Order: sequence, then structure tokens, then C-alpha cells
Amino acid sequence: MINKTKQELLARLKKIQEALSKTKDIELKKLSEFGDEVVNAFERAMTALDAKTNVLTELKARREKMKQWKISSFKSFFPINLRYLFSMPFIYGMIIPGIIFHICLEIYHRVAFRFYGIPRVRSRDYFVYDRHLLPYLNWFEKINCVYCSYFNNLLRFATEISGRTERYWCPIKYARRMNTTHSQYHKFVDYLDAPHFREKWEELRDFSDIKTEDKKEKKTNENYEDCDFTHKSKQE
Repeated sequence: MINKTKQELLARLKKIQEALSKTKDIELKKLSEFGDEVVNAFERAMTALDAKTNVLTELKARREKMKQWKISSFKSFFPINLRYLFSMPFIYGMIIPGIIFHICLEIYHRVAFRFYGIPRVRSRDYFVYDRHLLPYLNWFEKINCVYCSYFNNLLRFATEISGRTERYWCPIKYARRMNTTHSQYHKFVDYLDAPHFREKWEELRDFSDIKTEDKKEKKTNENYEDCDFTHKSKQE
């Protein structure tokens, strides 16, 4: 599997070299798109390597040794930090609007995406919970890790949903350079590209590229079925 991913990475790099050799006046947007392709290829390669590492198998082997770094729950509370104490209602109180937001987001996601023909975002790709398996955390720290994971994963999940929505309704790049963008932004139409806007907009409403990526990722995940990490995750 890793060799296959490496071959894919080399093929993409070769494609970039060929494109760069065709013209010296290549636009910045093209460089940005090529850069995204390289990043995505490296991320897939790293995913394959991570799966082969069998993290949970290593965790099992090192469990007893890692327990020496665990502190008691009592030390997590005492001595009492007044700043933490006064902020607790604001931190844990966010679970209520968070759940309401999640419910509303899912209703929109499952209803509107069907009408638009947009591939739905797979929640299992975003909602990851495995920190609670770490033996050097006490029960209070594990609860906090699950809580933080939920909110951060929820926001990443919402960003991908909004990104695909933006691609469907308003796929125009901003005039100002954006340092942080969602996964679809690099495909958008340039700010001043009025002559080609309508044509490219119609093309971007074809989400076949995402469907193809989902199929490839599904096939890749099937190759990880013999991995302890995958089996353990399913059991958990």
C-alpha cells in the first residue's frame, strides 16, 4: 500500500515538473493548485505510514511504562485555581449551544446536500476519539480530552460542509490572500476572472472529483482491515 502511495506521489510530482517546463510565465494560482496536490499526496502517504505503524499495538506494549506519568485526579483539582474555577461554567456550558448547532448542521447537511447533489461529508473522517485510551491520563483529563475533541472535530466538520456549500453557491476567491482556507477554496474562480466565472461556476457544481476521492479513500481504508489500529477503533 505504501509503495502504491509513493508511486502516486511521484506521478503527481512528475506532472508538476512537466507543467512547469511548459511555460516560464505560470500563474500563481497554478502554483497554488500544484502545491495543494503535493500536500494532499504527502498526507495520503503519511496516512498509510501511520496505519502501518499500528499505534494502538505500540500503546498496548508501552501501557505499563506510560502509567508512571499518570497523576491522581485529586491533583487535577487541588490546589484550586480560581481562574479555572470561575471559567468552568463558560467552558462546559458551551455543550448546550454546541449540541443545538450540531443538530441544526446535520439537518441542513442531510437535507440540502441531497437537493443540491453535493456529496455528503463523512462524519467518521472528522469525529475521532482515541485520546481516552492513553494510560497516562486520569479520568478527569480523559473527559476533558473527549470534550475538546468533540468541539474541535465539530468545527472541522462544519467547515467542510460550509466549504462545499460555498463551492456550490459562491466559488469566488477573495481579493485578499487567505492564509487558512477550507479544502475547496483552491478550486474557486479568481477574483477578477469575470469572463470565465459563469462557465467555471457551472463546472464546480460537478462534484465528481470529491466522489472519486471518496471512492479512493474507501478502497484505501479497506486495505487497512488487517491493521490493529483499524480493528481496535471499530471495537472502541
